[in-house]
Amino acid sequence: MMRAMKPSVCVLVLCSLLGVSSAQQDPGGGADGQSGERVDFERQIAPILVARCIECHGPDEQKGDLRLDARAFAFVDGEQDFWTVIPGEPDDSELLRRLGLPLDDEEVMPNKGEPLTKAQQALFTKWVEQGASWPAEADAWIAAQLAAKVLPKTTFALPEVDARGREAIAAATEALRRRGAVVQRVAKDTEAIEVNLSLLGGKVTDEDVALLAPLSPVLVWLNAARTAITPASAARIAALTELRRLDVAGTKLGDAAFARFAALEQLEYLNAFGTGLGDDGLVALLGLPKLRSVYAWQSKVTEAGAAKAKATSPELRVDLGRYAAQRLADAERQIAEREQREAPVNTVCPVLDEPVDAAIFSIHDGRRVAFCCKKCKAKFDADPAKYVGKLPAKKAADK
Repeated sequence: MMRAMKPSVCVLVLCSLLGVSSAQQDPGGGADGQSGERVDFERQIAPILVARCIECHGPDEQKGDLRLDARAFAFVDGEQDFWTVIPGEPDDSELLRRLGLPLDDEEVMPNKGEPLTKAQQALFTKWVEQGASWPAEADAWIAAQLAAKVLPKTTFALPEVDARGREAIAAATEALRRRGAVVQRVAKDTEAIEVNLSLLGGKVTDEDVALLAPLSPVLVWLNAARTAITPASAARIAALTELRRLDVAGTKLGDAAFARFAALEQLEYLNAFGTGLGDDGLVALLGLPKLRSVYAWQSKVTEAGAAKAKATSPELRVDLGRYAAQRLADAERQIAEREQREAPVNTVCPVLDEPVDAAIFSIHDGRRVAFCCKKCKAKFDADPAKYVGKLPAKKAADK
């Protein structure tokens, strides 16, 4: 269980629920102060959450009762004392404390793989300082990414690499890490490597893709989502012939670039969410012998094109986003149900007959009773029988 937040920050967290900062009362964020350009949550923070956090704090697992795949789960209404991010207060934000712990600390986050870089930690701190804005459209993007991560298990039969090749791989790995990329083995018992460039976003260009070439014999998973690569990188990616998974979601690649990927005979999974992949590009990929899944939500692939591909390659699944849409709908339904459960039974304070503040409440007889102020709450708690007659009658479902 994450440690409780200080009561003194409740005003700040309430402001975040209302979509304002305590400093400026601006929708969705806090004061910039001297922090310069505002952090874009969807482009800069959400990709890190998906890549490094949501595996342990998402729909499938919630370590420490923490869930980070949607705003409503990260900022649970009525549970402000347990928020791990306190908008505008980085020193009181438990998430930031854990991100900065040493690697050997059992509370460090993430607790798998390498820690976040200093630049990534600074980005989170800046985001919190600015009010921890989390727009609704980012929930949809995260849902799409999670849906696209439903992948088949993969085994690897890689070519032999000589001493010179291993030296080249080590040098390329070091160069990519200096650039800020995540480069690591996909498992302890294999030489297979994954590279994640998506955390660098628009900083990754076609020149950076050239750094991948020495990794070709062992590079099996490549994530270049939301980077600034152009179709000029397609030939270099097509030369990474051991790739099993390729994620180019949110890039400017179109049909001509995807047609080049027809050279990736080991490819099993392709994420083309939000790209220019269309029906022609999809047809060009149908000859890949191991391709089993193409994620094409918000691409240019049509229902007719997906159906034609399925008819040509029955084992191929072309996902146009129904899973993501369902995941988002389920999250919205859960949020609505929780809000309904947590709504007070009264709109008028039973003590002073004034409009209530929903954040000030007591649970009485299984119902949430709200008050206009803390003094009225204390009076009610001391002698509820004196005021309970002013509350709305119980509904049959509540009895």
